Amino acid sequence: MRNNLKKYLVLLVIIFLGILFQHKYINEFPSHIHAWAQSDRYALSLGFLDNDFNFFTPQTFVYNHQFPNNWSVPEEKTVTAVDFPIHDFICSILMKIYGNTSPWVFRSYILIYSFLGLFFLFKLAHNITNDYFKSLFVVVFASTSPVFVYYQSGFLPTIPSLSNAIIGIYFYNKYLKENKNKYFHLSLLLITLATLARTTFAIVLVAVLFIEFIRILKKEIKIISKWIPVGLSIILIFSYYLYNAYLREKYGSIFLNHLMPAENLKEAKEIFLKVYNNWFFDYFTVFHYFILITLIFSFIYFVLIRKIKVQKTTNYFGFLALTYFITCLIFTIAMLKQFSAHDYYFLDTFYLPIVLFLIFFLSLIPVSKKLTYKLIAFLILCIVSFGLILQVPKNQEKRRETGSWDRTKAIINNYSNSDKFIESLGIPKSSKFLVIDAVAPNMPFILMKRKGFALMYVNEKEQIENALKWKYDYIVLQNEFFLSEIYSKHPEILSKLNKIADNGKISICTYTNYKKQDLIDFLDLKKKKPILSKSLNFENSLSDTSWKNYTITDEYSFNGKFSGHHKSNVVYGLTYQTKKIKNLKKKEHTLLISSYLLKKAALKIDLVVSVYIDGKNVCYKANNLENLIKEEGKWEKVSLLYHLPQINSENYEFSFFLWNTGNSDLYYDDFEFSIY
Repeated sequence: MRNNLKKYLVLLVIIFLGILFQHKYINEFPSHIHAWAQSDRYALSLGFLDNDFNFFTPQTFVYNHQFPNNWSVPEEKTVTAVDFPIHDFICSILMKIYGNTSPWVFRSYILIYSFLGLFFLFKLAHNITNDYFKSLFVVVFASTSPVFVYYQSGFLPTIPSLSNAIIGIYFYNKYLKENKNKYFHLSLLLITLATLARTTFAIVLVAVLFIEFIRILKKEIKIISKWIPVGLSIILIFSYYLYNAYLREKYGSIFLNHLMPAENLKEAKEIFLKVYNNWFFDYFTVFHYFILITLIFSFIYFVLIRKIKVQKTTNYFGFLALTYFITCLIFTIAMLKQFSAHDYYFLDTFYLPIVLFLIFFLSLIPVSKKLTYKLIAFLILCIVSFGLILQVPKNQEKRRETGSWDRTKAIINNYSNSDKFIESLGIPKSSKFLVIDAVAPNMPFILMKRKGFALMYVNEKEQIENALKWKYDYIVLQNEFFLSEIYSKHPEILSKLNKIADNGKISICTYTNYKKQDLIDFLDLKKKKPILSKSLNFENSLSDTSWKNYTITDEYSFNGKFSGHHKSNVVYGLTYQTKKIKNLKKKEHTLLISSYLLKKAALKIDLVVSVYIDGKNVCYKANNLENLIKEEGKWEKVSLLYHLPQINSENYEFSFFLWNTGNSDLYYDDFEFSIY
């Protein structure tokens, strides 16, 4: 009874930490790091709701797939190949039961699955260490890894597969101790399920089967008892692999399915450096690494110096961890290119063997049954655990930092409530949309609650022209990126667009063979009177003190004798700053900035728009001007459009300015802006 209470206490600790870390984010739409991958999994669940829970035809919202044609070929259906989508399927059933498709349903399922995995991690650690405090510490150590916490209530199948792998290893360890085949069968079942849902967990299966192969060679077990369960596991995995290959061949896929090794040793070194810079302290914190190093030295001391004897099952457990780790190294070589960009590959690979090593090292540290030991152990556990837990909120806030560079966050802001906007236009739900500059393929469609085609790349004219020929009903554009990402590179697109509606954030258009219109016509600004309009041509003296930090030169000019010059040694250049704009409280607004620009060389200058309300920056948009000016030594007109938030305070400041990030020279003339 007492042991059960202690186990329930561990479960309470696991649940408490999970709620503490995740309650702020439990209904967060897929965003921030790897929003693309997470929104794809969310789309799969919503797809099962749409296809009447047909498990064997998983679908998302997009008709064109990344593989094999890199988004360039439209398909007739949104079906996609994907690893065994059991967790996405279960989440869709839960959504149906609750009558709610909000992100919290999916996130809660993944979170609860993580609780299950952590609880069995405690049970596994307790079986190996035979010590309550050591086992509880393992749980705290594992559950405070920044990358684990970030995905603990996410959308990826990594956490459920990781949990299944942990439970599988727990039963495998019981099998090694008690030699009961039922535990081996349970172990194999769970590891097989982990592998089906996330192929990388085949590494665990390989490690376990290798240990069993060694035991067969040592004549500790007979091979005949393993044929049927191992054969069934391999048949299940291989069968779904073949079916997935069929789906990929027939429909295509939005999910990666091939190896991505480094091309050569030089590239491998570069990738390892990127992995270190990008993720090393997201895998574990400095405190985690300090604990691991301390335990490694403790292991060396007790095993090599004190000559502590290790039990046979503990030896096998350590050998399993080592085999697992080596197999992960082999997998890393095969998929190295993915590690620099995908932090969750660490959860798929090295995270669990490192935790297993932690358990193994702790098992070799002698324990005492004296009360003094228990008090000291409890005190150390509290201090170290508090140190690990304390770092989690700051790490998670850092991982969710956003800015003008965060295009997925912009997608969420711009497409939020777009489904209601589209419905208000009387557009049928069956209509297909072409989203130009989709950024994350499924994300805008999830928010619109519509299907369509995702145009992912807008740099090449041919890509846009190809997509415009597809069979869709409507075209969707994000207003704030239309000028900088599309029009500036392909101004001729205006003749192909007939705008039918605009809610200030997105524009709904239809395709037309040819329509004569200029930019102001397309933006519908001729019909609107700006609440504020200012210009600067550098020919006359200026009394408006809101304009600052500009230098006049007669070296170049577009119109007249003078222009503005942003010199290479100046960081912050031309600025407009005011607290006196009327009518910003009534609603959200649109800012249009236009100027003729001239660059003489490569340019690293951003145009930044900023709005502070009560001392807090509520709007920060930065556009690099380099790609907007096509030729050097030639004046070109650049126009940029920005969405401004509603201001509900007297204490605000609106500004825009040029920010020199790379010692660049820039000339500007006829600089003007209007707020509508």
